[in-house]
Amino acid sequence: MSEEPPRAIRRRQAALFRLGSVMCERFGEGYFAALPAGPGVYFFSDDTGRLLYIGQSSSLRARIGSYRYVTQGKHPRRTLRLVARIHRIEWELCESAAGAIGRESELLLERRPPFNRAGVWKGDPWWLSAWAGPEILQLRLSREKGGIGPLPPAFRHVFGSLARCVYRASLPELPEHRYPCGLMNAAVPLSLTLRLPAPQQALQHFIEGACGGIDALLALLDALPESGSPLMQEFWLEERERLENYAGKGKLCFEEGVGERLCGVEGASGFVLA
Repeated sequence: MSEEPPRAIRRRQAALFRLGSVMCERFGEGYFAALPAGPGVYFFSDDTGRLLYIGQSSSLRARIGSYRYVTQGKHPRRTLRLVARIHRIEWELCESAAGAIGRESELLLERRPPFNRAGVWKGDPWWLSAWAGPEILQLRLSREKGGIGPLPPAFRHVFGSLARCVYRASLPELPEHRYPCGLMNAAVPLSLTLRLPAPQQALQHFIEGACGGIDALLALLDALPESGSPLMQEFWLEERERLENYAGKGKLCFEEGVGERLCGVEGASGFVLA
């Protein structure tokens, strides 16, 4: 078995180290400080001018600037690949955060950038089943009709963020490195079983969040002390923004009394994360 030459190892390690600061190297710190602070849509392109990604935010400066902190081990490989290819940044200002959300939806369907997953096509809806027992919260996302729904196709990308935020609000003293590893994956399993001290309350927050009502959950998160690591602070800000974007789209319509039906759902077996 051959070993990699030490010089090759050093080059590889240096390349990984530089990945976290590639945006600063390419654009400079002053570039990000000069970005507009208002709402809008932003566009990332490669060195040939090909559009890679479209996003939106209530603060372009904060959102675009957050890509400076993308690092290996903290972000999905897809995001790492995107950041490595960004050579041009453009934006379009909007009158309001709601206007930015609507404009992004239009542009995604029109231009379908390769690094966007949600919103580039009108896929099949999702249905959510959930159940709370003694110290257990079970969640299951399915294409089969039943439980809460129909949820928009983009809910697959919100499912993990909502589960992580509910978990954090339920166990505020637990440091992130002790979270179940499956829960911190970029794409969590479609079936989850979480061990929590107050599962009924967590169930309510999850149902409300799936229906676009995130105010109560965000209030709990806002009351928590910030994580010590700047990377984790940025991570939770991104999670919050993902929930806010989902709630702001206002696409959900639910039948009256669906919550009472959901409380009787059983058999949401899946991965036990504890």
